[in-house]
Amino acid sequence: MKSPDTAQNSLARYSGLSILKTLRWAEVPPFRFDTLVICFGIGSALYFSLPFSVFGLSLVLIICAVGALLWGTRKTRFTGWIWGAFLLAILLGAGRAGWHSQATQSPRLPDYERPYQLSGWIEDIAASGKGVRWIINVEDFEWADGIDAPKKVRVRLGQKYNESASGGDYVSLRAVLSAPPGPVVPGGYSPRQRAFFEQVGGFGFAISAPNVKPNAGPPSWRRRIAAFRYHMADRIHEIAPSETSGLQAALLTGVRRYIPSEQTEALRTAGLAHILAISGLHMGLLAGTAYWVFTVLLVHISPLSRRHDVRKFAAILGIAAATAYLVLSGASVATQRAYIMAVIVFLAVILNRRAISVRSVSVAAAITLLLHPEALLSVGFQMSFAAVLALVVVYRSWRDFTPVGARGGWLTKIRNDTLSLSVTSFVAGLATGGFALFHFGRIARFGLVGNLLAMPLFTFAVMPLGILSLVLMPLGLEEAPLWLMGQAITGLIAISSWIAGWDGALLQVKAAPIWVISVYGFAFILLLLGRLRGRLIAGALMLVCFVGWWNEPVPTLRISEEGRVAFWENKELQRLIVTSERADSYGRDRFSEKAGRGEVDAIAMQKTDAPCDALACRFLIRGKQISILTHPSEARVECAASDLVIVTKRDVGPEVRRNCAASLIDGQVLRQEGALNVYLNETGIRREGTKKPPEKRRVWE
Repeated sequence: MKSPDTAQNSLARYSGLSILKTLRWAEVPPFRFDTLVICFGIGSALYFSLPFSVFGLSLVLIICAVGALLWGTRKTRFTGWIWGAFLLAILLGAGRAGWHSQATQSPRLPDYERPYQLSGWIEDIAASGKGVRWIINVEDFEWADGIDAPKKVRVRLGQKYNESASGGDYVSLRAVLSAPPGPVVPGGYSPRQRAFFEQVGGFGFAISAPNVKPNAGPPSWRRRIAAFRYHMADRIHEIAPSETSGLQAALLTGVRRYIPSEQTEALRTAGLAHILAISGLHMGLLAGTAYWVFTVLLVHISPLSRRHDVRKFAAILGIAAATAYLVLSGASVATQRAYIMAVIVFLAVILNRRAISVRSVSVAAAITLLLHPEALLSVGFQMSFAAVLALVVVYRSWRDFTPVGARGGWLTKIRNDTLSLSVTSFVAGLATGGFALFHFGRIARFGLVGNLLAMPLFTFAVMPLGILSLVLMPLGLEEAPLWLMGQAITGLIAISSWIAGWDGALLQVKAAPIWVISVYGFAFILLLLGRLRGRLIAGALMLVCFVGWWNEPVPTLRISEEGRVAFWENKELQRLIVTSERADSYGRDRFSEKAGRGEVDAIAMQKTDAPCDALACRFLIRGKQISILTHPSEARVECAASDLVIVTKRDVGPEVRRNCAASLIDGQVLRQEGALNVYLNETGIRREGTKKPPEKRRVWE
């Protein structure tokens, strides 16, 4: 038998020395579960960022090959086994993302618009500008030309139909539909990608009044749940105070159709928009309150509390309460993510493990990525896990420096609770601030103040009263707690409106490129989980991200897929010159946000001092001569006199296209490349489109 020292030396020779030499540069623990989860997430991110399609079979073969390699080298070098395991986790992440993408694929309508007659039941209702938007699960669909019926469609209706139907109702209508649109600016938000994973195959608008038949159509458990949720939301909307009923219904059921737009904007400007999305905060408060109440009640049952640990029974009941809230809130991906985290915490209590730890966060992330790999791309996933991970790491360090057994009076308890809430708001805001900045290009400058003032009211009044309302609703006694909840929300709205009115409350900055968000996310994880040298590397990577973001060039021109042109009047980016003041307003807003501007004025190019006639306008922009044509007949002349020629209607002829010395953009280019951002500088003209070549398009594009 070897002595302990000899065994330790043998182990060091077998694994420790080579591992330390390999990983010392970043001081990262060599083999941990959270490291494997990170690798799995990296694999998913790589799959979604690849510029070409990867078939599931090839990924399976790669994974099998790597697995065989690991099996063959299991008795050789331990370092190789470790790095092989990391590589296998990356490939598993990519394989799961590819498999999920292929399995999620559902019929999608053609890109061109045409009318369809359809019937189905309403899954979701949301406000949309001056109208309302329905997500309809299609049961009957009139189609032609061999087009497969989509599983779901999104239909826009007028404001008068906002309360004409409810979730779960069966409706029939005629609508003009087409495939979900792609991004309106290169690198921007893609409705088509989100619709793909939600299995929505068509977007459009109604051209007939809907025929609502609540009890018609085939029943299903999903339809019954939708009907129950909207029935609850309607009941809350009727009983609660009218000024706050929309927010109350949204917080308790996830139905946001009744929230006034001014309240949403005030909460967003004050840095409180996170309370609108049912996620970790709401699930944590509900499940935590349920666990605390059940624990107190069970403790007073003496025969039970003397023989058993009642916290385990309370944890089981807490899981039941969290499950009920998951169903009631609509079970969105964000809510599922919060539910998984809550269940893991309660299971830790049942199994006598530490409830809140980095391991529990890693398990929750792993399960979420296994179920919904595309969630990794969403800002909700990134911000929620960033906040939770940062809070776990900070409070773990705080606990190490807190004296054990320290006690005090009620003043000390109030001080400690206030300090804890302040630290929570500060840490969560700091952890999510970078992701919000890069994704939205908006900074709520007084968000910390808003959270410090509003979150105690939300935590200790709004949600507990909401939970009490849900408990008493089956007995018909919900009116009083809903009224009290409404008064608390009135205070919340007053705080958000007050802060939103401060000068400079909302700061607009330019959007960040995708690589910045990806590198920043990796650096953020390394900063929290790495050791000293790893944190130094994380700091350097974050600096690179901010420098790259700051130096990201701003596009000079935008050309929509329909040929609508918009460009900045000068380098100060104060006003846009456009071909049409009314058309393409949504695309122009996204173009302005990419440049770090909010709402800006737009002026038609015919109203400027530029030389214009019925067929063309000429502008000198950044030292480049630009010609914008409404008819291709003038293209030959303008090609000889300009650096960039834009034909907004129709296509130029093949001879003109071959002989044009200028950079030419016409209908053919726009159909192939989609909406364009054009960059003008001293070195030349560069354009970036929203569409890829057909051979490089992914399954959701």
